[in-house]
Amino acid sequence: MKKTMTDSNQRDPGKSQASSGSTEQGFSADMARARQRLHAISSLALQQFEQVLSAYQSNNIRQAQQVLSQLQRAQDFELAMDDHCLDMLSHTASDRDLRLVLALLKAISDIEQICNQNVQIAQQILLNKTNTPTAKQLTAITTLAEPVGRMLGLALAALQQQSSAQAEQAISLAATVNKCYGAILRSNLAENAPSQTGQLGATLGVNWVARALERIAEHSVHLAKQAVFMARVSSGQSSRVELQPRRPDRG
Repeated sequence: MKKTMTDSNQRDPGKSQASSGSTEQGFSADMARARQRLHAISSLALQQFEQVLSAYQSNNIRQAQQVLSQLQRAQDFELAMDDHCLDMLSHTASDRDLRLVLALLKAISDIEQICNQNVQIAQQILLNKTNTPTAKQLTAITTLAEPVGRMLGLALAALQQQSSAQAEQAISLAATVNKCYGAILRSNLAENAPSQTGQLGATLGVNWVARALERIAEHSVHLAKQAVFMARVSSGQSSRVELQPRRPDRG
C-alpha cells in the first residue's frame, strides 16, 4: 500500500513532456493569431497616416472625417489585442514567451497612440476652414511628413518581420525628423509677429500638426526598438524585459 501511494505521487516524465509540448503548441498558435491582429492594426495605422496627410494637403474635409470615424476601430483593435495577450500568458511555456507577449503589448499601445495622432491631424483639418495654412507652411509639413512616413513604414515592417535591419533604418531617420520639426517651429516663430493675428490661428494649427508628426516618429522609434528586442528574444540573444525604451539622459 505504501509503495502504491509512493508510485502514484511520483511525477510521470512522459505525461509532463506531453503537457509541456501541448503548452508550447498552444502558445505558438496564439502567437500566430496575435501576429495576424498586429498586421491588421498596423495596416490601419499606416492607411490612416497616408489618408490624413492627403486630406491635409488638399484640405479635404470628407477625407478627414473618414479618419476620425476609424478611431473607435483602432481602440477596439487594441482592447482585443490586450485580451488576447492576457490569454496568451496562460500558455507561456518559458521566460522567452513571456518577454514576447510583453513586447507585443507595448507595441500595440504605441500603434494605438499613432492612430490617435492621426486623429489629431484630422481634427486640425476641420479647423483649417477658417485658418488656412500658407503654401510655404504646407510645403514644410510635407517635408517633415516624408521621413516620418518612411520611419512608420519601416518600423511596422520590422515589427512584422522581426527585422533588426529595417528597425535600424527607421531609427536612423529620427535625426532628420527632429531637424525638420525644429525648422518648422523656428520659421513660424520668426515669420509671425504678434500683430499678425489673422495668421496666428493657422500658424498654431501648423505647429499642432508638426507636433503630431513628431509624436508619430517617436512612437515609430519605440516600435523599431521593440522589433529589435523581439528579434533578439526569438533568437535567444536577450534575457531582459524592456517595456519602455529609455529616454536619453538630458543632463
